[in-house]
Amino acid sequence: MGTASVTYRTVVDPAFTIGPKVHGGSLQMVVTAAARRALGDLAATDADPGMIDGVTALAVSSDYLAAPDPAEIEIEVTVVKRGRTVSIARVDVTQGARTMVSSTVTLGRPDTGNPHYRTAHLLDGLPAEPTDDGYGIDGTPLGEINHLGAAIDLTLDPASFPAARGDSGEPVVRGWVRPKEAEAQPATMNWDFPVLVCDISPPVVMNLGMFGWAPTVQLTTYLRRVPAPGWLRFAASAVEVGQGMFAEDHLVTDSAGAVVAQSRQLALIPVRR
Repeated sequence: MGTASVTYRTVVDPAFTIGPKVHGGSLQMVVTAAARRALGDLAATDADPGMIDGVTALAVSSDYLAAPDPAEIEIEVTVVKRGRTVSIARVDVTQGARTMVSSTVTLGRPDTGNPHYRTAHLLDGLPAEPTDDGYGIDGTPLGEINHLGAAIDLTLDPASFPAARGDSGEPVVRGWVRPKEAEAQPATMNWDFPVLVCDISPPVVMNLGMFGWAPTVQLTTYLRRVPAPGWLRFAASAVEVGQGMFAEDHLVTDSAGAVVAQSRQLALIPVRR
């Protein structure tokens, strides 16, 4: 099969912004949804439905060339490989005739069943639902910058976010997140929402006293399985923070404790003003 392309248009709601610009994880969620839709839209009319049914994004790697505004964007999807096990799509997000984000999406069927191996990780011991002393972002200085509170419920684990108390600590942030009115969300939200969650944490360098916008340069997200109903738990961490940039990892588990997604992003150190 030769390559085939389709272009979609959508408007990003201001709720999905950090400051004045679109949140990177929200935009990557749009990219994965567009890639899955294009796989069906570009399929031949006599294509085997078994090659599309149950297929979603397994991995998405995005280079952030510029930060789009919450306005209309164009999403051009090119399916470069269609296979029974894995398909590949190239997705470019443009705004004002400028490419803002360029991504490669790997599509296939997510994992199911029990894992062959699981080791200890940062979310061990974190309850399945927020604790009473958790930090909600609504009505806080953080919520004035992170506008996603209009679309999601986000609670931070106070033990791993000393920055909220004016203290410092390790570059590790844990918490809980779910879409608002989760019961009313479409079923596809279960497939796409973990992509957003893989970029949901405040920058972990805030625990080191580094505040401000930490622009994402590159973000790669892996989707492991469709999550069980309920809150998702996340842990964001960094093993080294350099002078100019740092790599931040996200681990996301569902209410049953299964790993549903992981990510790593390269971000710039916030500039002190």
